[in-house]
Amino acid sequence: MKKVAVVVCPNIRNFGSVLQSYATQKAVTKLGYDNEYIKYTKTKKTAYKYLIQLLIPSIMAERWSFVKRKFFQRKNSEFISRRNKVFDAFVDRYMTASPKIVGYDALKKAGRNYSMAVLGSDQVWNPINSGSDFYTLNWLPKNTKRVAYAPSFGVSHVPFLLEKSYKDFLKKFDHISVREIRGQKIVKQLTGEKVPVVCDPTILFKAEDWDDILPEKNVTEGKYIFCYFLGNRREPRECVLKLAKKTGLPIVMMPFFGEICEYDNKLNAKFADDPDPSNFVSAIKNAEYVCTDSYHGTVFSILYHKKVMVFRRHSADSSKNTFSRLESLLSIAGMKDRIVNDVWEDRFITDSTDYAEVDKNIEKLRKYSWNYLSKSLKN
Repeated sequence: MKKVAVVVCPNIRNFGSVLQSYATQKAVTKLGYDNEYIKYTKTKKTAYKYLIQLLIPSIMAERWSFVKRKFFQRKNSEFISRRNKVFDAFVDRYMTASPKIVGYDALKKAGRNYSMAVLGSDQVWNPINSGSDFYTLNWLPKNTKRVAYAPSFGVSHVPFLLEKSYKDFLKKFDHISVREIRGQKIVKQLTGEKVPVVCDPTILFKAEDWDDILPEKNVTEGKYIFCYFLGNRREPRECVLKLAKKTGLPIVMMPFFGEICEYDNKLNAKFADDPDPSNFVSAIKNAEYVCTDSYHGTVFSILYHKKVMVFRRHSADSSKNTFSRLESLLSIAGMKDRIVNDVWEDRFITDSTDYAEVDKNIEKLRKYSWNYLSKSLKN
């Protein structure tokens, strides 16, 4: 019997991408399917697929951020290399990969080896990823079953120039679910179909399940504020400084090297050394407070019942605003009061979260999501 192809993004070395990739494969395995994630590397031969992006300002703005990130990584190549190695070691330890596939032609050939494909979560349907033609599953044979489990668009709408290509590949899927309400609206607009909203694969598993991957030692000892920001805005950092001053707690950070923020140096924080995804989960579990603009930073804060403060990665009027997925998650959990609108309020210290009620909300979504995934794979 042919294997199931799990299409995820563990090669994108950030905590959320790797952890959701791991959780997706773990879920498919738990349901009894022999599977492997597709270990694919694209080549310059398919660069022409990206040409249409030159006409889309929002994507080109993201591309410019990518170029700046590359310059930073070259300047800090030794550190980035160490960091990449610990991420790759985590993936090699906890995930099962296909043989390495290089180039789109080889990908199409390898696609014949699978009876079904499960597309995982994260922002795999973000327009910036459209040029690779990987997360569309267009490389699979026509009769191969396609299941989309909790993908995110990461944007409020698909650019007009990409609408047709999105409609074409979405219609090939046998089952589609999405991670947030905004994604549900996008699929409805493009296909006319109402699809279910399910939980991110990381939420399929409870805190005690995640304890299985925790390292022997946490990144630091004692009480602390854990800080993880994807964005480079100053306002969230200023709120963190006020929290530290009012609580007297030190700050521990795991910087994200996508959008560099010089203001981080003013936080007098301890920077975790070469953390892998298991260290990220551990740092959240053992923190007194978590301050983040990260979707998965928020997910694990909820799973581990943390005092969390959730910030916007971009300003509300930014064309790059991706906050809808966090609003959706916090709304479902019943925790929208943990959103910080760049203004410090003492309630973030004094108010507590009713996690008994939050757990009920999350468990309801979790059961629904497991049921959806199980039925989609069977039918």
